[in-house]
Amino acid sequence: MDDKALIIAVDTSEECLKAVDFALEHFTKGYTYHLLHVQTHPVSAASVLANADAAGLAFEGQLAYDKERDDASQEFMARFLIPKASSAGAKVITTMLHSDPDSSNDIAAAICGYVKKHKPAALLMMKHNKSALTRFFLGSVTRYCAIHCHTSVIIVPA
Repeated sequence: MDDKALIIAVDTSEECLKAVDFALEHFTKGYTYHLLHVQTHPVSAASVLANADAAGLAFEGQLAYDKERDDASQEFMARFLIPKASSAGAKVITTMLHSDPDSSNDIAAAICGYVKKHKPAALLMMKHNKSALTRFFLGSVTRYCAIHCHTSVIIVPA
């Protein structure tokens, strides 16, 4: 059997461990797990550059903040997700993408771009329990991916 890709969209929440558990239960043999985490920038580069006087200081601060968040995300994946995903003997690839600015549609578009590039058998996502008001203002990564991704999207309930 050819090795097939299964992309698992993860974040640093404990809920995403359920998505990995689902993959281990239902996609056991012949799959490479791609653990995909999209890290966001809370301030867009364009808004930092709009004020030339503050740009240098803000950019340095942003880089330090981004590095701390990236390191924390990498540690979470190395500590919890990779060992769990590797427990089935599958090959595990971790990828961290960056999205700018910090919005659900930008995060989802980054996920869909990765899916389009790697052509997996499926995209597996964890559904977060957001209120209707939060979804209205912030959007839903899961919904966007279900509509726009060019592969099957499996949504694991919380």
